[in-house]
Amino acid sequence: YALTVNTAGDGSGSVDPAGGTCPYGTVVTLIATADAGSTFTGWSGACSGTGDCVVTMDAAKSVTATFDLLGYALTVNTAGDGSGSVDPAGGTYPYGTVVTLIATADTGSTFAGWSGACGGMGDCVVTMDAAKSVTATFDLLTFALTVNTAGNGSGSVDLDPAGGTYPNGTDVTLTATADAGSTFTGWSGACSGTGDCVLTMDAAKSVTATFDLLTFALTVNTAG
Repeated sequence: YALTVNTAGDGSGSVDPAGGTCPYGTVVTLIATADAGSTFTGWSGACSGTGDCVVTMDAAKSVTATFDLLGYALTVNTAGDGSGSVDPAGGTYPYGTVVTLIATADTGSTFAGWSGACGGMGDCVVTMDAAKSVTATFDLLTFALTVNTAGNGSGSVDLDPAGGTYPNGTDVTLTATADAGSTFTGWSGACSGTGDCVLTMDAAKSVTATFDLLTFALTVNTAG
């Protein structure tokens, strides 16, 4: 009697023996072996289950061994004080799938690089031959605040918070204080007026505080 052995599924593997013609009453044991990246998911036809298939050849028989591709999880994480997204955002992929991950920083942030299954700054390309994890780091953009003074007087400018380079979106308050004998006459650049200067650091910015010398009137009178 003929013993026909078939394979099915999106994976691959082999069955030993691969079929043939057997005398009446022969007991045949079929063993399914999955290839790398595949898994044996069971028999159909003259056998069922996932163990060895044992058939007694008292008639022509047919069995099918199903092999499916293994699926592996790709985990995508983000890190850093900035924000952004990764496309695709992860998932489960069949063995051997090549996945290209693209990192996109949000406004005010910058992509600082990959870690885990990828490195560097370019697109992350991973071959899914195992479960893998990647992390995309996004940092807030930082911007320089330049403070100048002008005029023939003197004074100082205090920054709150202190510093000269600030993360995107930081609000900075500048307070001008004239020295004795001088007066603060106003801001120019990123601010104007004579009150405190409040800036939101969404770009590099420059301000100038002008201090002028105080002037006094001297009145001369004559009498007699």
